[in-house]
Amino acid sequence: MRVLLDTNVLLRALAGDPAVDGMRDILLADETEVYVSVLSWWDIAARVEAGLLQADLKELRAAAVESGFVELPLRGEHIGGLSAASGTGLDITSFDRMIAAQAEIEPLRLISADPRLAGRFSLFVRA
Repeated sequence: MRVLLDTNVLLRALAGDPAVDGMRDILLADETEVYVSVLSWWDIAARVEAGLLQADLKELRAAAVESGFVELPLRGEHIGGLSAASGTGLDITSFDRMIAAQAEIEPLRLISADPRLAGRFSLFVRA
């Protein structure tokens, strides 16, 4: 299985948060490829700059690499997928919409704690 972590799940997974325990078997399975969008790094940097999060981006990226996570770049075709991902009329952030679009285009199963990102390609972590 190929999965994409949204930013909140990424942060929880790297922190060892018990909220991701239900997904741990999926994340650690040999056949699972875990992806992290470069948008998550941008999202985290924006949260740090706004004073909403205390984190060291370099340390987080190093921990993600050490965990075997694969960085997913942002490509033009992901932007084209935005219309499908944002057609719900829901109030979700641009980062969430783009990450959802990436999951749909690649295709990857999106692991999220946000029920607004529900869809045929999503798995959920209960907050």
